[in-house]
Amino acid sequence: MLSFQKKSFHLLWLSFLVSTLGDWMYRLALPIIVLSKTGSAYHAATAFGISFIPWVLFSLIGGVLADSYSKRKILVVGNIFASIFSCFLLFTLSIKNINFTFLCLVVFLLASVDPLIHPSFKSIIPEIIKRDDYVKANALIQTIDNTLTILGPLAGGSVIMLIGGINALWFDTFSFILSACILYALPKTEKGHTKKMTLNTIKKDILDGVKYSFQQKVIFSGSLMFFMTNFALNMFEANYIFYMTKALGYPLIDATIALSIGGVGALIAGPVSSLIVERFRSGVLLSISTVLAGLSTLLLLINTNYIYIGVILGLVSFFGTINVITYFTLRQRTVPSDQLGRVVSVTRMVSYASIPVGSWFGGLLLNQGVSMAWVILIAGVLRASAGVGAAVSPLAHEK
Repeated sequence: MLSFQKKSFHLLWLSFLVSTLGDWMYRLALPIIVLSKTGSAYHAATAFGISFIPWVLFSLIGGVLADSYSKRKILVVGNIFASIFSCFLLFTLSIKNINFTFLCLVVFLLASVDPLIHPSFKSIIPEIIKRDDYVKANALIQTIDNTLTILGPLAGGSVIMLIGGINALWFDTFSFILSACILYALPKTEKGHTKKMTLNTIKKDILDGVKYSFQQKVIFSGSLMFFMTNFALNMFEANYIFYMTKALGYPLIDATIALSIGGVGALIAGPVSSLIVERFRSGVLLSISTVLAGLSTLLLLINTNYIYIGVILGLVSFFGTINVITYFTLRQRTVPSDQLGRVVSVTRMVSYASIPVGSWFGGLLLNQGVSMAWVILIAGVLRASAGVGAAVSPLAHEK
């Protein structure tokens, strides 16, 4: 028999596995459908960027919910709502002439679920595992994500080619339903909600969480570093499908093969992180990995062979994964459990605020005739600069 802690964590990562599989279908299918119906890189990148706006608007509310209610219930209800909004998206994309404004609204609604439940997912981990296992747990979850970064594009691209983008999105809808069922099986170990929630109490809880997050200079410096790196990363990432299939003329399968090769680097970084996070200062790891990820991005300027692109993406994802695991572990170890949900939401909100802007800016540059080489150059320099900035911030000396 599995111990209580192991059983709970296994259910948690299983739900993460299922939902991430569905996410890959969504990530690949949406830009492909939009590109095929509009032919516009700007529209595809804009639809991608809109999905991150709710992180800015609703993250703080998600943090309050995580610190005030049963995290298990929040996760279950959130996935149920996501399945409903996913059905709306399917209907919208099935129409011959897409109403782009309505599409953006539906994408926004579906994307709004994640920031409301993500703080519960991250802050429930310290409740179901021991402190000494934080690094291993974060590395395992990241390894699952990275494994699917390898398999997801190949599987998703193959499914889309066989049955079409619209039909592939049904997998995403089903993943939300299955994930809700798995999370419902989590043991009811949390204390019930004890205080009445009003607009005033929500406002107070949000302000308390924001105040605490801003006062913790190390934690907040890390979120600012991710603000810059996410802006740079999504200038390229939001336009990846356009770059590979339109600008370079590769078939979809080659574009997904490159993504899968890129996932190998992230997969390797999972176990490597378990070995080095405990041995080096967190600030040093965060700074160095960010600089190296930015410099690696610049290597995309050398060659446009899809295998080469995949290898470079793997190098970028290797350093990016070490970066993420280091920061998540640092945050879980330094923030009190009764504040963790709100701190997760604040730092996530800050770091994600730049994603829609970066996605839009990259798409705008391409729409104005700027070459992808310039987009890559700007993205690489900005990301490396974020690492240099971290090296002189309060984060630099953090253990």
